[in-house]
Amino acid sequence: MLPQDRQSEIMKQLHEFKTVKISELSKNLNVTRETIRKDLYEMEEKGLIRKVHGGAILNKANLETSYINRKNTNENEKRSIVKRASEFVENGDTLYIDYGTTALLFTREILSKKDLTIITNSLPIANEIIDYSDFGVIIIGGNVRKNEKSLFGPIAYRGIEKLYVDKGFFGIGGVDINAGFTNVHMGESEVSRLMLEHCQKTIVMADYSKFNTVSMNQVAPIEKVDVLITDDKADSKLLEQLNEKNVKVITAVPEDETNP
Repeated sequence: MLPQDRQSEIMKQLHEFKTVKISELSKNLNVTRETIRKDLYEMEEKGLIRKVHGGAILNKANLETSYINRKNTNENEKRSIVKRASEFVENGDTLYIDYGTTALLFTREILSKKDLTIITNSLPIANEIIDYSDFGVIIIGGNVRKNEKSLFGPIAYRGIEKLYVDKGFFGIGGVDINAGFTNVHMGESEVSRLMLEHCQKTIVMADYSKFNTVSMNQVAPIEKVDVLITDDKADSKLLEQLNEKNVKVITAVPEDETNP
């Protein structure tokens, strides 16, 4: 197993169990304890984990924060990303817009468009566009996740079965060349995964902080996404790897950098 694969597996276990032990990782991954210690050292250097006696825990910065707190995180980068993403939207399109703070900013960026039909599982996004006469709005039903104000569960999954769109716009929790595109919540990730299969074109919007990060649930392998829009702080090595996987990468520059 390559170091990247081991570290992705360690992150998955951390998101599930909150803590890992070197002895158990060594046994389960069939490598020496010294190899695991080296992996944990590299992951701590990246800011993903914090080493503790005999093992590791998640770095608090890598835990999911509340929706309100995340709205103001990396806002300049997110605004530059959604501005570029809006260029993919044409009047008359049928869109799926995923949940999350970046997706909400994207929705506000396309309010000048005409004759759109928007499908979403996000109550904040639905509330943003409900009064726009040029927009048709379809809300995927289901259980409400209060932290995110998003909908998921069996009702949502059944509702997706016969829905197809021109373009899908997705926020994401992590981008890793091996784990792919990942998110924290299992139910929300399943909604994203199912809708991604029903989009003619898929566009992921992810600021630099999501790179080389693995959340517990895979939304899609790298090859499933057509376009990734990020900012100019994103890891250059990973961007090259994404290009090699035939993902079109667009780098957006925040306005405060273009107009010093």
